[in-house]
Amino acid sequence: MLKRFGVVIAMAALCAGGGFTQTRNSRRASTPTEATFITIIQVDFRAYTFPLNGKSYKLIDGFYAENVAPDRQWGLELADGPFYGDLTGDRREEAAIVLRHGPVGSPDMAEARIYTLRHGRPALLASFTVADAVNCDLDHYIDVDDGMIRIERTHGTAGRCDHNEITQYRWNGTAFMPVGEVKRTPCRCM
Repeated sequence: MLKRFGVVIAMAALCAGGGFTQTRNSRRASTPTEATFITIIQVDFRAYTFPLNGKSYKLIDGFYAENVAPDRQWGLELADGPFYGDLTGDRREEAAIVLRHGPVGSPDMAEARIYTLRHGRPALLASFTVADAVNCDLDHYIDVDDGMIRIERTHGTAGRCDHNEITQYRWNGTAFMPVGEVKRTPCRCM
């Protein structure tokens, strides 16, 4: 009888030990972690998941679309960039891009975004509206040069472009501030 009791205790110890090992191993086998990057240039913005209006949209080859009604789609696309340069004076490059979003085939929104790298992940540094319900595509909305970013905005009414405005910005340690005069130009929609 004592021998059987010893076998039962040994079996219970083995099962408990096996359960502990299994639990400990399952803790190690967690979900894959998000990739961390050494430089912002490693980020593939054409396949990036962008937050917008409280939702997240994963681009595939620079584009995302969804049906919002029969025969109507809403889309998000990487319209310009990425362009790289040290915009904050920290000797590390930032990325500047332009996203267009709205109903496919009608006037939409476009915004310039500047990303930096924080703790190995892209972090939004600033956002600028470059078009608001204007049906106009530019060859370039943004340009990065010598620590400054130049942003070209399209202004108009009823979906048509009236004029463009070019503003240069420089980082002041906490935000991008306009530098010099705003330059007004005729529309140059493609």
